Amino acid sequence: TKGSSIANIAKSGLVARMLLEVAIVYNQDWRWIESKSINFPWDALVTDQNKNEIKIQLDHKQNSPLFALLETSRLIRESVGIFSRRDKLGGAPSGPWLDRKKTASAMAYPEYYFNDFHYQTDGWMSSSSASVYEVSTETLFLGKQDAMQRQTLIPLVQHFENDESPAAILEVACGTGRFATFTRDNFPKADMTLTDLSPFYLEKARQHDQYWMDYRGEEALKENLINMDIKPAKFVQANAESLPFPDNSFDAVTCVYLFHELPENARLNAISEMARIVKPGGIIVLTDSIQLGDRSDSDDRIGNFKDLNEPHYENYISTEFSKWFENCGLVCDQKYVSSTTKTVSFIKPRNVNSGHV
Repeated sequence: TKGSSIANIAKSGLVARMLLEVAIVYNQDWRWIESKSINFPWDALVTDQNKNEIKIQLDHKQNSPLFALLETSRLIRESVGIFSRRDKLGGAPSGPWLDRKKTASAMAYPEYYFNDFHYQTDGWMSSSSASVYEVSTETLFLGKQDAMQRQTLIPLVQHFENDESPAAILEVACGTGRFATFTRDNFPKADMTLTDLSPFYLEKARQHDQYWMDYRGEEALKENLINMDIKPAKFVQANAESLPFPDNSFDAVTCVYLFHELPENARLNAISEMARIVKPGGIIVLTDSIQLGDRSDSDDRIGNFKDLNEPHYENYISTEFSKWFENCGLVCDQKYVSSTTKTVSFIKPRNVNSGHV
């Protein structure tokens, strides 16, 4: 019964282990902040370095009771839909409301893109999906998704530590653009470009970018002693397998939580494209799910994530893709693990002009 299942979970200590995992992730994030490697999350709290105090930003939307109420209502509605679709379909994929064949033909969307990953309403193809994505995934990861994603910043900061800050940064498959605001906050001078295949998610990313500029942009520039006007990011609807940029266009390329949702061949194409457009001496930082061998204590259960309508996940966790970056002329750089997420980085040597498998 449901009651006995909950009791068994409690007895197994699973809840305690999950909460401990959350605490460890936050502690990792705090250590990077404390060492001044990365900024404090711009939209959560304000740190007064002189008085060593932390105070809540009461004027930020995330601290608004109305915002919390709206997000909670979205989460409840989405959760009901997810479990309903999962139970109705018996674990089989359904796809969003669009006609797959006609839309794929007219808009050049790949067939795999029409899967409704996590059984999310409308897949990636509606504004309501983009609006509920963050609260849905943060709940799935027990509130640690932001902190896990933010380790993407560590290789970036370390790579440019002794050089001039990157002039141009690209985030591939930016989703709602929330992580991009953390990138902008740490590199406010850089020209930021965001791509995604979903116009609905790009619109959400544009809204996040505008909010960061209005709420934090000018202050971020002043803190870094940068005398210039804040500029909005650029937004491009594009497939990661065919990025519409010239060779050697960006000092840094980031990609967060994309690869586990791509078929193997699509991953290979995306790697080739990222290697092509990053400048010699530049860096590519990839953040995604851990794979088999990253945490031996999780190897026997991480494959269960495939049951959330993740058809390419089993292949992803068993595929070593570092060699693909090396085949494109890149050099393996760093690796970090935070709970169920890992970050790996790759450097393009200065004598390599473009990368192709």
